[in-house]
Amino acid sequence: MRSQRLIVMSASIVFVVAACGARQSESGAVPVPTMSIVATTVPERAAGDDGDIEQTCIELRFVQDLADQTTASTNEILQRVAMDPEGASEADTIAAFATLAAEIEASLPETLAAYDRAAAVAPPGIDDEIRAVADGTARLSPALVEAFTTIQTVEDFANISGIFAGPELQGAATDAGIASLRLDNFTNPNCGFQFSND
Repeated sequence: MRSQRLIVMSASIVFVVAACGARQSESGAVPVPTMSIVATTVPERAAGDDGDIEQTCIELRFVQDLADQTTASTNEILQRVAMDPEGASEADTIAAFATLAAEIEASLPETLAAYDRAAAVAPPGIDDEIRAVADGTARLSPALVEAFTTIQTVEDFANISGIFAGPELQGAATDAGIASLRLDNFTNPNCGFQFSND
């Protein structure tokens, strides 16, 4: 039962995209990474520029594919534990999470660059939602990487939702989640896919 709960939890945590946290200090404060997203592809949009819907969809699809890969990798680890909790090697499980953390960390710059490109060409209003999701990803992903890297037992993963205990990370996750849901109103009719992972 616990393993099944963790599988469901992982799908929602990994990409609030994702998803992510930092260990609390003894004082209970959670350090918040301070990475901001600034469009560099198109510094200023010309008056009357309605954006490029097709290119926006391409970039958001790229981000969604990365998110799907991360969720699938996480669930693969947890399903292996759920199917054979006695036979699953704790050392192998910890190593798998460390590998996943490295993959998330390595893909973050590419993910943020895709958000940057999408926001730069998105229709007015949609660019703001993309930046909100990107900002949440920039804040939450390093924290998730740290949490995955410091897992010492399978039970540690059960407490991973605690990385959102701090108000700043909670706020970042909430804002990104809401913006992600709003982006569905754009991606569903224009891109043919649901962006959020609700």
